Amino acid sequence: MKACIVFAHEGTNSFAHQILQRVVTACEAAGIRPVVRDLYQIGFDPVFDAEDMHLASQGRARADVEEEQQLITDADLLVMIYPVWWWSPPAILKGYLDRVFTDGFAFRYGDDGPVGMLNGKQALVFTTTRESEQEMRADGFDEVVRKQIVDGTLKLIGYDVTYRNFAAVPYVSEAERAAMLEEAEVLVRRIRQPVGV
Repeated sequence: MKACIVFAHEGTNSFAHQILQRVVTACEAAGIRPVVRDLYQIGFDPVFDAEDMHLASQGRARADVEEEQQLITDADLLVMIYPVWWWSPPAILKGYLDRVFTDGFAFRYGDDGPVGMLNGKQALVFTTTRESEQEMRADGFDEVVRKQIVDGTLKLIGYDVTYRNFAAVPYVSEAERAAMLEEAEVLVRRIRQPVGV
């Protein structure tokens, strides 16, 4: 089983980086081969421009997008790890979604709207926020974050998605952060693997 891990946090020393390391280790322990796509490290261009639009309309893509699409195709599991900024993913991840999950690759239009083309795959989405769960719920932002990536993107294109936001990360204790990392590992261990793996 293969996992494509799409990571979108700048720098090298965030809690998201700790989640990434724990997820990679858990994948390896479970016999899942992880491929990490650190969007900042690889210098992914997030701008979906006129050339991207033209190529997508012809069922084609630039080489960098084709590479990402092949990794997605080959992976049974997609993992996304990112901080929530302005109640959205970082721009580099939004651009990844725009450029990679295109019409004809991730979905097609049917008579009743979009139809997912990445069925039978699983996804884990881990986000981090400064705000507490209570603050996010009070303003409805917990659902805004969930709807954008989980429902409005990944489920729409066919993924079976497990989502977990780790809230108030800068303000919780080390023990609470350790429990969050343990939870991320447990969620990886719960991934359904094909028979015979």
